[in-house]
Amino acid sequence: MNAAHPQPTRLFTRLAKLGLVSLLAGNGLADGAVQFDVFMGFAGKARQGEWFPVTFEIFNDGPTFDGQVELRPRFGDVYRYNVELATNTRKRFTLPVFGSANSSWSAKLKNGSKTVAKHDELKLDISDSTTVFVGALSDQQAGGPVLPRTRFKRKWENDSFAPRVAHMQLDTFPDDPIALSGLHVLYLNSARAINLRAEQAAALSTWVLGGGHLILAVDRHGDVTGTPWLANLVRARFGPVQNTAVGQALHHWADGGGDSIVGSPDDAFAAGQLAAAEVRLANGMVLFELDNRVVAAEANRGLGRVSVLGFNPEREPFKSWANRAWFWVRLAKVHGAWFEEDAPQQYGRLHIDGVYGAMLDSRQVSKLPVEWLLLLLAAYLVIIGPVDRIWLKRINKQMLTWLTFPAYVAIFSLLIYFIGYKLRAGQLELNELHIVDVLPGQQEVLRGRSYVSIYSPVNDDYQLGGRYAQGAIRSEYAGPNRGDTASSLRVEHAPGKIEASARVPIWTSRLLCSEWIAPDNGEVMATLTKNASSGYELALRNGLDKAITGAALLSDGRITELELQSPPRSTRTLSIRTGSSPTAEGEFGNISLDGEFQTRVNARNMAFGDTESSRIKPAIMNIVTCSFPSLLKTGENQAGPLVANFISSGGLDLSANAQRGSAVLFLLAEDHAPIPSTGLFKTKIAQALTLYRIPIEFTKTD
Repeated sequence: MNAAHPQPTRLFTRLAKLGLVSLLAGNGLADGAVQFDVFMGFAGKARQGEWFPVTFEIFNDGPTFDGQVELRPRFGDVYRYNVELATNTRKRFTLPVFGSANSSWSAKLKNGSKTVAKHDELKLDISDSTTVFVGALSDQQAGGPVLPRTRFKRKWENDSFAPRVAHMQLDTFPDDPIALSGLHVLYLNSARAINLRAEQAAALSTWVLGGGHLILAVDRHGDVTGTPWLANLVRARFGPVQNTAVGQALHHWADGGGDSIVGSPDDAFAAGQLAAAEVRLANGMVLFELDNRVVAAEANRGLGRVSVLGFNPEREPFKSWANRAWFWVRLAKVHGAWFEEDAPQQYGRLHIDGVYGAMLDSRQVSKLPVEWLLLLLAAYLVIIGPVDRIWLKRINKQMLTWLTFPAYVAIFSLLIYFIGYKLRAGQLELNELHIVDVLPGQQEVLRGRSYVSIYSPVNDDYQLGGRYAQGAIRSEYAGPNRGDTASSLRVEHAPGKIEASARVPIWTSRLLCSEWIAPDNGEVMATLTKNASSGYELALRNGLDKAITGAALLSDGRITELELQSPPRSTRTLSIRTGSSPTAEGEFGNISLDGEFQTRVNARNMAFGDTESSRIKPAIMNIVTCSFPSLLKTGENQAGPLVANFISSGGLDLSANAQRGSAVLFLLAEDHAPIPSTGLFKTKIAQALTLYRIPIEFTKTD
């Protein structure tokens, strides 16, 4: 009996030691835990067919390791980011992601092949591509812009098309201008602006100069004048703050756009006083006045614009104004059609990517005409049917049909392969078209979109990429409810570098788009002087190693093709009259191509047909016209102000610039690229075109 007692005691002791070791090991694992947070979109919102930010925050409390973040939608491109995670460090970074489809997302943090942390079923509220998106960095939690509720007849229309406000947080505000492209408007309170990090401020400035609309509410004018990046962007002068009687001035202004349905005047608000400073913007225009003082002004900045309020709309009495939602409608340029009972018809739209594809697709691709396809099909049916039966009956060998029928299938399969080979066989080809915005500022930058078309003679994966401070690559987008037109990309980011792998099927062309930010080396510079009502003098310096072979000028809402040939390393001066070109007749906003682009893009999407009907010549005016997709309407599609044949992504559309009379110079350089080729592979057949888009603040002479 006594000998039996030590056995359970020793067993209990061993279990206790094992439990202590496990507890200590568990504490060690807890100490080495990794915090992995993912913030999707603009406060959880995004638009289909547009870029949006995904911000990752990682805190590593364990050993140092080289991590890889993987963001994967259920359908679409896969994004990876390589990051070094040292012990006891916190990393925060933003990826620009393209919303090609409305699907669920998952994110993983990997250490080699091991998954350290993950998030499944990440939520993202994706609305229609035409939905108006207003971002807000407000000083107060419930402050900033609000918009009226839509009252469409169907619930799904209200869910899909209602204009939205995304209240964003300072910590997760994107530091990449490409990620901001999905916003139409950004509201910024100056009290928040002074706390933006340098990278966030640079991204915001580049976004505005590249076509964004910034609404700045001035809490204290020292916030603006004392913040260099904001002062350089806004270029404003302020008067002293004074309490001014509101009256009905703001109500009349909000109701003056002609698009809104403003309610009855708010007498309590009209009887109050608003603390506001006078605002003057360089090359600006007055929005509205109070007591004969300009308290709100607007000005073009690069391809974008800034609207400056000399008061804080997050304070009383403005905060409690019953009609303030309609004030924001007009200030943010939201069309009143969004607040009518019938939603604008949004079906049948194509993406402008298809037009670029029709310009760049390899001419080695030939399609089989439908007539020949039908003839081939008819011949096949005749041979496997009557012909086979007649000749086997004649030789009295009907049982041989078990051999002849497979033989016919094999013969016609080889014939179809041979025809396809003759039509489409060729060499590897790479065609590029670069759309480059030359953005002004103290540090000029280039905001580029490089469209790349790859023709492949085999089924293969091709590597793309480049070294950019900021960049992204996406697949061709076909439009709403179509998504990507090809298999998914695998995109890999690293600091200052981006690479992607694209699968291209045999004998086809695949279009991709690389978007990037790079320093401007000042190779192309232009100034425009206005001499008379429709006369200009253009001074152009071409510092490129290639000639500029085409040019066009957008000014006063008109587009004029210029007869300009500028040799490499030269300076030219040119007199321009915008009414002298047939292209300039009428307002540019009424341009109609009689459905030419639409017809050719639809033909491009067909597997069979006339090859030439799916091609568009990459001439200067065709390329320039692609910068105004929302103005491209045909006689069959004039249903309303918000309905156009084409949509675009990434701030490409300059239609708003045409409508507000901005000046933009377009220059075409052939056999020239502003950056090294996006294709990281060698090919004997290649071409490159570059369209520079230069916003100009012209000066007037007597």
